[in-house]
Amino acid sequence: MHIRITKAFSEIENPFTSLNTVSKRKSYFKETCEIVTPVEKVLGVRFGNRRNKKTGTYNQVLVTDKFSYVPILQTLQSIFKNSKTSSMLKSGRSSPDGLYVDLEDGLYIKAHPLFSNESHALKIQLFYDDFEPCNPLGSKKVSHKIGGIYFTLNLIHVWTTYLCTLFHTQDIKTYGFNAILEPLVSDLKVLETEGIEVQFFNGRLRVSIFQVTGDNLGLHCLFGYVESFSARYCCRFCLTEKEKFPTVFCEDDPSVTLRSKDIHLHHCEAIQANPTLIHVYGVKRSCLLDELKSFSVSENFSVDIMHDILEGVAQYEMKLVLEYLSDFISHRELQARIHSFNYGYTESKNKPSGTWCFVRNMPLIFGDVVQRGDKCWQLLLLLLQIVNIAFSPILTEGLTICLKHVIAEHHRLFKHLFPSKRLLPKHHFLINYPRCIRLLGPVIHMWSMRYESKHYYFKKQLKSFKNVTKTLAIKHQNDLAYKFDLASTAIKKGPGKMVALCDLNGQKFIICSSVDIDLPKFCQIRDIFVQDEEVLLICVVLHTCYFDEHFHSVKVSFKEVEEWKIVSVNELVYHKPFDLQMTYGTQDDFEYIVPNCVFI
Repeated sequence: MHIRITKAFSEIENPFTSLNTVSKRKSYFKETCEIVTPVEKVLGVRFGNRRNKKTGTYNQVLVTDKFSYVPILQTLQSIFKNSKTSSMLKSGRSSPDGLYVDLEDGLYIKAHPLFSNESHALKIQLFYDDFEPCNPLGSKKVSHKIGGIYFTLNLIHVWTTYLCTLFHTQDIKTYGFNAILEPLVSDLKVLETEGIEVQFFNGRLRVSIFQVTGDNLGLHCLFGYVESFSARYCCRFCLTEKEKFPTVFCEDDPSVTLRSKDIHLHHCEAIQANPTLIHVYGVKRSCLLDELKSFSVSENFSVDIMHDILEGVAQYEMKLVLEYLSDFISHRELQARIHSFNYGYTESKNKPSGTWCFVRNMPLIFGDVVQRGDKCWQLLLLLLQIVNIAFSPILTEGLTICLKHVIAEHHRLFKHLFPSKRLLPKHHFLINYPRCIRLLGPVIHMWSMRYESKHYYFKKQLKSFKNVTKTLAIKHQNDLAYKFDLASTAIKKGPGKMVALCDLNGQKFIICSSVDIDLPKFCQIRDIFVQDEEVLLICVVLHTCYFDEHFHSVKVSFKEVEEWKIVSVNELVYHKPFDLQMTYGTQDDFEYIVPNCVFI
């Protein structure tokens, strides 16, 4: 008894004795938190120079090139040991007929060899991109560049992003991308044929890639297409020559030949038969992912609205519109309007630095400068129509047809207004959006913004460049295991029944409660009430006047007699709040709500 008491007091005196070394912590986390340990894979050996600290000279040494791989098979087994994740898979999802709400509502999944026959099959969405851990203007900006492959599951919240592979980008040039993909593809072959055992599921659960997302350059590098958008065949969706981009505004154009599985296979065989060829119709090599039975790179229809629109077409055209506006107002007034405009509380952190924020608010900032019906202003309004459809979480078949015609009209007007300006390759990529939406559903579910936030995590963890991929992978897995262990419910509420979350710093938020005859109905949140685990919003209904096309905003006002309404959070289709805003330089009793999508 005395020994036991002494031991107990000793543990209290030194509570972290069992965790005071790295190896002890690894063992503890592996036993308690279900950590999936990264595995180092060897790519090859090369000669490198290493500085001798004593003599100051450089000696030639052998360097082993490695990358870190987190076994996806073990990761999935670890994920489904969590009861919350398991319940999400059992519940599944269902969307109303005729609507594209989720990635599963598109035509692609209905014709898929695995997902169309097995509704419970797991759908993996891969993402690939590079990030620069060093100063982007420094001398080491290329040598330490790291490539990351992440994945999400379609039935789990998109912000749950899992690590798959970390590698040095320079190794792609030396060993090729297929060498890095080899362990991943090997595991995926097992998953799509044999599947995995899950506790709650009778039988084995099969898994395969649904789509691969990323920016255009990253996907071209991964899939084996040309990595220069000055090349003759620089589109991964069709075989249109770049010289024809300025005259082809729709996929229905007779000159457009869409890439297919058979055509892509023929191009890969031609490259293998004659290695002296640089590329065949934009194809440089075959991709190891094509060895999977239920995935083909030629049937990867994911597009990235972040790079195509926000960092491409929108920025390019906003500059041209601002140059046009400088003919009506001075540069000083133009800058003053941009900086003094009230963008609303929900956009207070973005301001004009955020392209999405600025392009949506441009009509309110400068709408009083130009006449209604102005052609250059019409170009901006057409761009906003494209943006709103592309960023909508819910779409219909009719909207995809509308998008096709809006894109064609936009491109024709651009060439008419700016004949000396060239259309970007990203302008051409937009013509594929209507078909991609019909195949995959809303494209906002595939954009890179959420995935690229993972890069910030790795940059923040980086303290040394010694064995960097292994270090970052281990830190990520430890952190993921900790978060999984402490996973909580999605709804956070106070201890009482009334939750004062709607009034933040004096700002009352606006929500879209319903849509009536193509006009959205808005409410201003006054209180939040929780009853039987259901969150209810106590709101005041606003009067929707009409949609002002010139200002690209919904004109609203408060009713003379307040009308109150209770809205359940579960019934909301559009969860992002809006702000009440004013046009620049006008004085009236009406306010405007700037849409960030199409209301259905």
